[in-house]
Amino acid sequence: MNLILHILLSVLLGLAFYQDWKFRAISWLVFPLITIVALLIFLQPGGAWSNLGSNLTFVIVVIGSLFIYVSMREKKLTNIFENHFGIGDVLFFIAISPLFGSTNFILFFISGMILSGTFHLIILKKVDQKTIPLAGYLSVYVVMLQCSVGLSGIDFFTRNFIQ
Repeated sequence: MNLILHILLSVLLGLAFYQDWKFRAISWLVFPLITIVALLIFLQPGGAWSNLGSNLTFVIVVIGSLFIYVSMREKKLTNIFENHFGIGDVLFFIAISPLFGSTNFILFFISGMILSGTFHLIILKKVDQKTIPLAGYLSVYVVMLQCSVGLSGIDFFTRNFIQ
């Protein structure tokens, strides 16, 4: 059952990548499906509700901080979802939050932002799109982490790497 859930999650994440890359938007149906599969994986033995709450709180704090920063920079209240951050990216972070322990979610968030930005700068010369398909890039990153878990046996999602 666990293997089937991970394969299904990989397929959904692949779909998210394709849609975000091609259309710079992800179908609204993909997010609830990813969330359901992630919750089913989370409900396997070992899922801690406190981690889920911490991960969602982290997303809220980051989005709130971005709102404050952009509003201060532009000297007026600014809707960050118009030009600075996609609502689909927020929905993506919420959808995958059950997969990670709290510390690993923060590490994933930071490393994912760095990898996405770097990758996009590299390919920016080859495409004419200026927006970053963040949820799409992060979808590939999650699939790569899943493959790494399968190949190495090290759980990059819940194992605490920072003591």
